[in-house]
Amino acid sequence: MACQSAAHAPAATLTAPAAPLVFPDGADRLKISDSVDAKVAEMLAEEGDASLKLRIFVTGGGCSGFQYGFAFDDEAKEDDFSVHRDPITVVVDAMSLQYLVGAEIDYEDKLEGARFVIKNPNAASTCGCGSSFSV
Repeated sequence: MACQSAAHAPAATLTAPAAPLVFPDGADRLKISDSVDAKVAEMLAEEGDASLKLRIFVTGGGCSGFQYGFAFDDEAKEDDFSVHRDPITVVVDAMSLQYLVGAEIDYEDKLEGARFVIKNPNAASTCGCGSSFSV
């Protein structure tokens, strides 16, 4: 099923931040729910490699300009921001983190299907399926 959005924005291009990101004291950079912990731990057990990390990233595209992506990665990169929640590690590259600061990552399993969901306070609008957004 294609993603639908009221306002179609052209595909966005990610650019490096002009300066390193500075976070206000006490600011949550990324919130990971218990349901994400459980699902990713289950997926890692199926993969048979508990050292894999869940990479969350933002790319240009989707019906709203930017889209979220999820993948397993076997290494963290030098500019990655990491969230360690035993037994999983979530990594986000610096470019994507600027769009995800303060976001809540959740996993839901409903009648419509199971998926990771991002509640992003930086998104000015999102598409109907929630996999793309604009800023």
